Amino acid sequence: MGVVYRGRDPKIDRLVAIKTISLAGKEEGEEHEYRERFVQEARAAGRLAHPGIITVFDAGEDPETHEPFFVMEYVAGRPLSDEIASAGGRLPLAKALKFACEIADALQYAHSHGVIHGDIKPANILVTADGHAKIADFGVARLNQAVATHAGKIFGSPAYMAPEQLGGAEPDARSDLFSLGVMLYSMITGFRPFQGNSAQTVCFKVMNVAPVPVSSFQPDLPPELDRIVLHAIAKDARERYQSGAEMAADIRSFASNDNSFAEATRFFTRVLEHDRSAAGQSQPGATLSRRAEWQIVVAMIAIACVLTGMELAKGYRAATAVVAPPGFVAAVPRAPAVQKSIPEIRTRKVVHHSRIVAQPETAMLRVEILHQFASGKASVWLDQQLIMDQELRGNTQRHSLFRSVLMNETTKLQFAPGKHKLQIRVTSPAGMYDKTESIDANLTPGPEHVLYVNCDKRKLEVKLQ
Repeated sequence: MGVVYRGRDPKIDRLVAIKTISLAGKEEGEEHEYRERFVQEARAAGRLAHPGIITVFDAGEDPETHEPFFVMEYVAGRPLSDEIASAGGRLPLAKALKFACEIADALQYAHSHGVIHGDIKPANILVTADGHAKIADFGVARLNQAVATHAGKIFGSPAYMAPEQLGGAEPDARSDLFSLGVMLYSMITGFRPFQGNSAQTVCFKVMNVAPVPVSSFQPDLPPELDRIVLHAIAKDARERYQSGAEMAADIRSFASNDNSFAEATRFFTRVLEHDRSAAGQSQPGATLSRRAEWQIVVAMIAIACVLTGMELAKGYRAATAVVAPPGFVAAVPRAPAVQKSIPEIRTRKVVHHSRIVAQPETAMLRVEILHQFASGKASVWLDQQLIMDQELRGNTQRHSLFRSVLMNETTKLQFAPGKHKLQIRVTSPAGMYDKTESIDANLTPGPEHVLYVNCDKRKLEVKLQ
C-alpha cells in the first residue's frame, strides 16, 4: 500500500506519522478514480476527533512523486497484534475486555459520524504507552476497500471480515462490530474463530461454520461471555449488536457483575467504616460498634460458605454431565442423547483457590474435514484402533468467491487422555483420491482439541490445535 514515516511538523514542532499511498501498477483511469476517492476518505477521516481514534491532521500529494499521503497523529506504542503475541497469544480477560470496550466506544463515535472503517483487526489497533487502544487507518482502509470492490476484488483480512463483506456487499457499522467480535474471541482464547490453511478455507468458515464457544477453551469462563462473543459474530447482521454503544454496555455490565463476592466484601467494608466513624463521634456507642463488627464478620463468613457451596455444586454438575469412558467412544451425534441415569465416572481432585473441583478424565477431539468431493469416506485410527468411519457428502451450494464446492464436516470424539498416534485416511469413489497421514498427539482433558483435515488435491493436510 505504501510507506509510513515518522516526521516533524515544523510549524508547531510536533511528531507526526506520514502514510504515503502507492499508485504503482494502476492504469490512468483507475488512478484518477483512486485520487478522487482519496480526497473523499481523507475528508471523512479528518472529521473524527476521539481519544480512541488516531487523528488525521492533513492530506496532500508529494510534489515530486505525486503520491497521495495522510498526515496523522503519531502514537508512541505498538500494534495490538504485537501486544497479543508478546503475551503468548492470549491476553488476560480484564485487559481483553478493556480493549474491546475502548474500541467499541471509538467505533460508536465514528459510526455516528457516518464513517465506517472496514478493516478492523489487531494490526490496525495501536496500544499507547499508557495502555489504551486507538484505531488506526480510518480512511486508508475504506479507500482500498472501495477501489478493490470496483475492480471485483476483496480487500481486507478474511479471518476478521464479516460474511456480507466476503459476499461483496458494502460494509456497515455491524460489519466493524463483527470484526471486533472476532478480535475479542482471539484475545480471550488465543485462537481465531475461523481458521484454515488457505484464504478460501477461512472464507468458507466465516460464511458457513459456527465457531466453538470461548468457554470450550477455558471452562471457568461464565456462559454470559459466550453469549456476548457469539452475539457479536453472528453471521446474520440483523442478529448482531447494532451499535458500538450496545456492545460496550454489554461488556461493561458483564465485567461489573463478574465478581459478586468481591462486591459483597466491599459493601461490608463500607458498613464497617461507617460504623467505626459513628462510634468515634459517640463514645457510648463504641461497645455496640464492636458487637456490630463481629456480626458482620460472621455474616461475611456465611456468605463465603454459601458462594463456595454454589461453586462446588456447579463443578459437580459440570463433571457429571460428561461421560468419561475407560477407553474411547465412537462419534458423538450432533444432537446429544438424554442420559437416563448418571454413569459412574473417574474424577480427580484439583485444588484451586481453596475449592475442590471435580474434573472428568476424558480428552475431547473435534475432527473438521474440509473436502470437495461429491461423496467419499474419512477414517480415523487411534493407536491402530478404528474410532471413526464417516461418509463424506457433497453439496449443491455455490458462491462467486469459490471456484469449486467446499464442504466442512465435523465429528466429535471422546477417549482417554495421554499420548496417542492418530492416523487419518480419506478416500473418494473409484480410487480418484486415496491419501493417508499420521500425527502424534498429546491429548489432555479439559478444553476441546481440534483436528483439521484438509483434502488438498496434491496431499492430505492434517493439523492439530
